[in-house]
Amino acid sequence: MNVRLSWRQIAAIASLIVAVLVNLPLITLTTHSRWVAVPGVPDSSFTFSRLFFHTLFTFFFIELNRYVLPKKLYRSRMNLVGWYGINFLLYLFLVGLFVVVVLFWYSERPLLVIITSYFRTFFVWITALVLGNFLTVLQQNRAMQAENEQLKQQSLQAQLDALKAQLNPHFLFNSLNALSSLIREGGPASQQYLTKLSQVLRYSLQVQQQTLVPFAEEMQFTAAYSYLLTIRFGSNLRIDNELPDQAPWQIPPMSLQLLIENAVKHNIVSNTRPLTIHLTTDGDNKYIAVSNVNQPKTEPADGMGSGLANLNSRFQLLTGQSIQLSQTDGEFCVRLPIIPLSNHELSNPA
Repeated sequence: MNVRLSWRQIAAIASLIVAVLVNLPLITLTTHSRWVAVPGVPDSSFTFSRLFFHTLFTFFFIELNRYVLPKKLYRSRMNLVGWYGINFLLYLFLVGLFVVVVLFWYSERPLLVIITSYFRTFFVWITALVLGNFLTVLQQNRAMQAENEQLKQQSLQAQLDALKAQLNPHFLFNSLNALSSLIREGGPASQQYLTKLSQVLRYSLQVQQQTLVPFAEEMQFTAAYSYLLTIRFGSNLRIDNELPDQAPWQIPPMSLQLLIENAVKHNIVSNTRPLTIHLTTDGDNKYIAVSNVNQPKTEPADGMGSGLANLNSRFQLLTGQSIQLSQTDGEFCVRLPIIPLSNHELSNPA
């Protein structure tokens, strides 16, 4: 059976081990000790009280640092050295409390109690700090591995979604239908349409292994995809793209295409009710906004909720931010966080 201990359980076990090791010499000599807490009773109380104290003391400092260090809660008022100074003051205070309690039993030997308590507990305190930092690093590494694994799964799902989209029979059928009509009509439009269709399919294959792509490449793909849709729907569909062609940003591949497809799939696109899709940025260049007039079909189209959920997960893992959805009677809008080039390196696994 595979039993996985929590970080708190690991800290508790480590605390007990440290306490036993530090007090091992005293434990072995307990039966030979001539100290007495109560006349006629062998003195084991001092040994086990110190063992109990060192266990709690170690656990307290491990958990305190394991909680504070990852979040850097000390940064608002002090640096790391200042934080360890606070730890040292806590060490002096807690050992002082222990000494006061023990001196009720051993008032005839105060100097011995004070020296041995502070001396041994100092090494316990140092060990607790080391363990706290060590468990913090392990916890952060494990969290990072879990996040990377989740990003890998999201990337694989995105690749699957992209593969489904590029081989979607309806998409190919409609595209080839439009191409056939253009060929029958003659003229250069059919050649241009074929070029754009090839560009769309080639791009969807090229980005299979990429987590992020340059925004300029995504814009070229979006323009080609938009061209195919405008040829198919004619004046019934207008894609108003105000995004910059060259911007120092990155974006998960095929993000804009997914949102445009979502708008076309779920809204009426007809001569009497043409659909307009807007692609813009906010004034601070923090978000890309893809919006459309909200004119939903009478019979809702099959899913795309999973596509938006997948896109949201990818942005959460890459930026720590979620995509923003807003819907009114007149408009549906999706806002994507802008990812500057300086924030991430392009992912190009072999």
